[in-house]
Amino acid sequence: MTDSEYIGLPSSSRRGLAVKMFTLTLPVLVAAVLLTQLAVGWVNFSARLDALQARAELMATLTTQAIARPVWNLDRPIYQAQVMALESDRGFVMARLIDETGATTFRHGAAPSPDAKVIRVRKPIPDPAGGADGIGEFELILSKAELEESARAQIGIGIAAVMALLLASFTILHRATRRLVLHPLGRLLDAMALVERKQWTRVDWSSGDEIGRVTAAFNRMVDGLRSGDEAKRLLRELEIAQNKLIENNAALEKASRLVLDSIGYARKIQDGLLPDASTLGETVAEFHVRWQPLQQVGGDYYWLHRQGRRALILLADCTGHGVPGAFMTVVVATALDRILLETGNLLPSTILSHLDKAVRERLRQDRSEGSSDDGLDASVCLWDGETRTLTFAGANMPLVYCVAGTAHTIRGSRHSLGYRTNTKPAEFTDHVLPIEPGTSVHMFTDGMTDHVGGTPPRLFGRRRLTEILAASQELSLTLQVARLEEVLAAHRGGQELRDDMTIISFRPY
Repeated sequence: MTDSEYIGLPSSSRRGLAVKMFTLTLPVLVAAVLLTQLAVGWVNFSARLDALQARAELMATLTTQAIARPVWNLDRPIYQAQVMALESDRGFVMARLIDETGATTFRHGAAPSPDAKVIRVRKPIPDPAGGADGIGEFELILSKAELEESARAQIGIGIAAVMALLLASFTILHRATRRLVLHPLGRLLDAMALVERKQWTRVDWSSGDEIGRVTAAFNRMVDGLRSGDEAKRLLRELEIAQNKLIENNAALEKASRLVLDSIGYARKIQDGLLPDASTLGETVAEFHVRWQPLQQVGGDYYWLHRQGRRALILLADCTGHGVPGAFMTVVVATALDRILLETGNLLPSTILSHLDKAVRERLRQDRSEGSSDDGLDASVCLWDGETRTLTFAGANMPLVYCVAGTAHTIRGSRHSLGYRTNTKPAEFTDHVLPIEPGTSVHMFTDGMTDHVGGTPPRLFGRRRLTEILAASQELSLTLQVARLEEVLAAHRGGQELRDDMTIISFRPY
């Protein structure tokens, strides 16, 4: 058979089915993803607005306590300085003191316009002598303008990114469908038209999928028609198979696109929850993190926070991996935000205790109607550049630090955080270590040590991991982790990964 006998698909036919698929599916996907993005933006804005309200309440309360005695003693310079110091807050608009008659005795800042979006907090000034009535009131006004502008910008950027992602995904799937489905189907249809005119044309298309099987059936039909055997029956079977194939491929493509778009967007959200290494600034000399979920999203999560010359680093390994694990990391991230906002305490043991309580409350593990038995392992480090000490506390997760080529391991508490079937842990222990220059510190989840390989198959183990880190201590942290990954891959051989993997390494100044 010559090349001229193999017929291609007309451009008008290809264009018609592709346009119909685009028209029917893309608007629904765009609407669903945009609504999700707007919902996430609204939740984030509400949380930040609540945080601003809580900050205003706290500032007003602390100020009234600080100025109570100076106001009682009529020590104007002292309480004026206390009130004027509030202008260092980025949202400060105005603060004033009001006496018992309602008259303003001192004001700092300009009064907001009637249409300005602000938060007003008014607190009574306590009587230092212990009287039941206060000695006046203190009013604080903070602006919400910066918060709302930031929220609008964030939503705009998110919507633009989502639209670009949807367009790219649809383009790729559309081109693949045209190449793998529409083109061979067009050749089949044209060949069928020739067969109806008694021109016995075969289709040259070989593949192991449904298209390949349909093509093979068509060619067998042509051979049968040539010999006059069962021509009508074969043609009917081919038409039924072709229609069924088109329906199945359309449904499969739609389902696959929805799943891929959802998982891809979930990865984007989880990436946004992870902090940037620049958060630590110059509190550490070198920092490296390797975060590798088993699937596109995972249950490992890390947190970075800086306060002056102190750096707080947290690593968590949540129940499961994939989408369930990713949902657990969202619970941990929101809980940490609330813990640092409400307590301001950076002590590792305190953070683990508060995090355990928050996880149990959010998953309703302390209630009879709750059914969740999920939780996490975690480790927390606090590096203090002033005292050159490292404070560590762990919940079923260790800390490894290397000095002069020797690795040392500090085991955390045997208790995990959360889990309905686990007893609530006692207080966690803070381990305080003086740090010498050049010391490297490593935190890792059990996905780094639970590789299976070798003959007979066995776990890689924590001991071999610490030996590799100690032997490569003189290298940069990036090269240390790269060397560790090479050894892990060689040990694993052909075995698949079993869990999410995360390792955080840093060198304090």
